[in-house]
Amino acid sequence: MQSQQFQDLLNAIPVLTSQQRNTLINALSEHNSPSDIAKSIEESFVRAPKCPHCGSEDIQRWGMRNQRQRFRCKACRKTLNSFSKTPLARLRHPERWPQYLEGMTHSLTLRPAARQCNISLKTSFRWRHRFLQAIEHDQAPELSGIMELDETFFRESFKGQKKGLPRAARKRGNDKKTECRQIAIMVARDRDNQTVDGILENQSADELCRHLNGRINIEAVVCADASLAHEKLARTLGFTFKELVSSSGIRVIEGIFHLQRVNAYHSHLKQWITGIFHGVATKYLSHYLGWRRALTGINALTTDRLANKILEFI
Repeated sequence: MQSQQFQDLLNAIPVLTSQQRNTLINALSEHNSPSDIAKSIEESFVRAPKCPHCGSEDIQRWGMRNQRQRFRCKACRKTLNSFSKTPLARLRHPERWPQYLEGMTHSLTLRPAARQCNISLKTSFRWRHRFLQAIEHDQAPELSGIMELDETFFRESFKGQKKGLPRAARKRGNDKKTECRQIAIMVARDRDNQTVDGILENQSADELCRHLNGRINIEAVVCADASLAHEKLARTLGFTFKELVSSSGIRVIEGIFHLQRVNAYHSHLKQWITGIFHGVATKYLSHYLGWRRALTGINALTTDRLANKILEFI
């Protein structure tokens, strides 16, 4: 590229929209995608070594173990490697991680993923949630333009828990919602398909503000159902609020303000969780919310993009 073309590109960056900026960042990331996740982590640690126990940078090499370089911190005297205190700590067979991540981009379930990577079911489960831990909090930095806000609900689930259930087991096929606690999920989504979501402890304005404070552009117009919590949220964060009264049949205002996109996201999220995974345990629900955000972002999720997200977290 000629120097003038490069300068024109730099001058255009300040006027890019948020969607265009994300597209540019993703395009640049793809050209620097790691071919070997473990090797990329080790090289990054060698360039900027830091003890995960005390934060000291005074580290010395301390032999090899399982073909990985170990180090010792001169300050706290603890030994470590490049993966210590990261989601990938103590995970084996790094040469199979890219193949497993490829399956995650297609929502592959545990058993097929285990067969594909020639690992045990227990290892497949561990890998899934270690990788998802790295993208769990990867939310959209800012929602802008027309934004839709709504809540949906999942039944509390103790899937996989064999003993110590805090309630009687729910009978299969019983649809009485009073038998199970409902877990509220907040989803905020703009027209550029950027998403912020979270599990609500309660449906108050303060709880909504905890998830959305600093993530809504001051010039954004927010569409939401009529509720005291949404009204207080609008006053607290200072955005323009378009109130929809669904109970009175008011589902669209001025032809463009509605909740159709966020409600469609709710529907697809529930179909994905119940249809593919047959429900998930409530304690892991935030992992699956992060996974779904990654799959439905402005760009298709690829193995390289997922690997880069993990590397950014670490």
